[in-house]
Amino acid sequence: MIPTNELRQFMKRVEARKGRFTLFGVFIREDSPGPQDLVVSAPWLEEGKLKALGEFVKDMSDEFGQDNVMSFSRIVTLNHDDPALQAILNEAAPVEEPLEKQGPSLFGLPIEHALILRAEQPRTTNQDPGTA
Repeated sequence: MIPTNELRQFMKRVEARKGRFTLFGVFIREDSPGPQDLVVSAPWLEEGKLKALGEFVKDMSDEFGQDNVMSFSRIVTLNHDDPALQAILNEAAPVEEPLEKQGPSLFGLPIEHALILRAEQPRTTNQDPGTA
């Protein structure tokens, strides 16, 4: 497993190059047979999704090694209009410092453990960046 502080620094380096994440967190699903999932959402991941996700996974592999990346049972991308993303953001956002939550059905979803490194409501396209 990748240490939280190293994962957070990686997240910040990616954000400096590509833009902010709407969500970046490690989740354990209820009754999951495997390890945790890495769940991410960002506007730049939605544009050319497969290519952007491939580049993201390559960056992670370059940073942490393929074995560490493979320690996640899956890497999940959520679109801005995904109800699961909205449920997490409505309850947790804004998150700038790591937030850990544990319990049954977190965010009304089948999640029992969450470590959220970033959660923020996405900016609307007509919003002035200086006011967000």
